[in-house]
Amino acid sequence: MRKTLAVLCMLSTLCFGSARAQSAGHVFTPKMAAAIAKLAHADVAGGQTPGMAIAVVEDGRWVYARGFGYADLSPKRAVAATTEFYVGALTKQFTAASVLLLVQDGKIKLDDKVTKYVPELTVASGVTVAQLLQQTSGLPDYTHAPGIKADPTKSVKLADFIAAVDKMPLQFPPGSKFSYNNFNYFIAGLIVERASGLPLSDFMQARIFQPLYMSSTFLAGDTGISPLAAVGYTGSPRHFTRVKPWDPSWLLGAGALVTNVYDLAKWDVGFPILVRDDAVRDMFTAGSQPGVQAYGMGWVIDQRGGKRYVWHNGELGGFHAMNALLPDDHIAVIVLANVDALHSDNTLSPEYVAAEVLDIVAPPAKVHVENLIVSRAKEWLVRLADKNLDRTQLTPQFSAFLTDALVSHANFKSFGKMVSIVPISSHAGENGDTIYEFLVNYPRGQYHYRFGLTNQGKIDELFLAP
Repeated sequence: MRKTLAVLCMLSTLCFGSARAQSAGHVFTPKMAAAIAKLAHADVAGGQTPGMAIAVVEDGRWVYARGFGYADLSPKRAVAATTEFYVGALTKQFTAASVLLLVQDGKIKLDDKVTKYVPELTVASGVTVAQLLQQTSGLPDYTHAPGIKADPTKSVKLADFIAAVDKMPLQFPPGSKFSYNNFNYFIAGLIVERASGLPLSDFMQARIFQPLYMSSTFLAGDTGISPLAAVGYTGSPRHFTRVKPWDPSWLLGAGALVTNVYDLAKWDVGFPILVRDDAVRDMFTAGSQPGVQAYGMGWVIDQRGGKRYVWHNGELGGFHAMNALLPDDHIAVIVLANVDALHSDNTLSPEYVAAEVLDIVAPPAKVHVENLIVSRAKEWLVRLADKNLDRTQLTPQFSAFLTDALVSHANFKSFGKMVSIVPISSHAGENGDTIYEFLVNYPRGQYHYRFGLTNQGKIDELFLAP
């Protein structure tokens, strides 16, 4: 997940319409296509990524899909809209959907204990299936498991992972906090296998990929992946090196998906029908607690321009991806790149590119916000950059969440001096709070900024993201 500071956002449900009459007034135009191509060409020419692919979905159909740059730098092989990419954590959407399909089949219950299916993971005796999907399980961080060498290019047995994690204590009581942890979705994928009697890849092929005609979508390790799939790179801009592929044993239900923008467009349009309304509600109901990122089941629950916004990103060695939906506007944007940001913050950010594309196809309307609120919102961006927090202005809960370590890690100083701040929306949040949203320009780009105030004028949300 990208480095952001956030508290609970509003819940949402999703349903893309198939008829243009359902549109929120947005029509994709050649001018928009040209603007998207311009920004993509600039990113490739600027050396931020070897290549990328972008797709836009509007009212139940893809209206734009194009590749830019190179899928392989040597020999130079161009990215096409059909080029397959590893998409990392976007896999979680499919794993969550697989679990929910089995719930509909009566083979799993969301309130079942994990140990019903994985009895050898005794540390999860108090954890439910729902808490795995909502990232609130409290299970240990598998990257620190004793005896497991943290080298994702080397194979590791899942049984060894489980045995090592089972020796560690819970991070917190199940259901009490949000903590993004790939191990949750490792185990969720294993539950799908044990409840269905099929390997995870076979289950997804039969229940998701084939029904949605996703013919270029596979899990890492499967034989169907094209030899012309994108090659992954890492490094700093203009100085890219090939990445040794991560071993599939480190990916599983958390990050093994290989796909292209066409197939992800089919997913964004078709999954609400495939998994049915009750499962969509589960996927888009935040299970996290106030003071943290609002996370559903395989999706981040967010707001943009005062409207519902749901998304997930993914990153692993050599690849970086973003799938973003504006359900009220019936719009989706997909960005896939064959470079990671694990060794440089200056490589391509698909999250930022997706935000730029959304600003092109569905620009948020500007609104009037009192100068006092604008000044206070601006003041806090400066405070975060200077690490000069006046905690008397924060609610106790948000102050506890906004630790000095978290502010240091976010490194707001690296954005440079603020160029401008423009209000674009204000709306009522939970518990009578007011959420103000701004577009903030820095030398390195434009960001969306949410600033939340209680009725007593205390700050309980600060969120800056591409």
